[in-house]
Amino acid sequence: MLRHVMASILAVGFVFAGAGTAFAFTPELDDVTWRVIEIDGQPVEDAGSLTFKGDRVSGATACNRVSGGWKTTDREGYAFGPLAGTRMMCDEGKMAKEQKLLKALERTQAYKLDGAALLLLDLAGKSVVKLQK
Repeated sequence: MLRHVMASILAVGFVFAGAGTAFAFTPELDDVTWRVIEIDGQPVEDAGSLTFKGDRVSGATACNRVSGGWKTTDREGYAFGPLAGTRMMCDEGKMAKEQKLLKALERTQAYKLDGAALLLLDLAGKSVVKLQK
């Protein structure tokens, strides 16, 4: 069962669409480790963290490490892609958190600062991932 879940994560989660020119985050976001505290409006613990540096992103999901790019898209939004990650297996609860985070990152099209939080937004402007320093 876990192998099937992991194969699905790798097939769906690690290859994100993202075309266009590189986009650098603003200085207040750059080189800061942001902890994932919410996915699709639901609070989460130990779901991962992301660090942005220029047009690159790196970090960890509940089970694995990820790294890749942050780019402008043809729709004049922003998207992660392509992201690469390690392929370690862990318990099903952590794997479910990881898959939920990766799917939310795949839908990311914009971001905004909200106080001390960084919100990753979908095409409609809805928060898909909330991060905190």
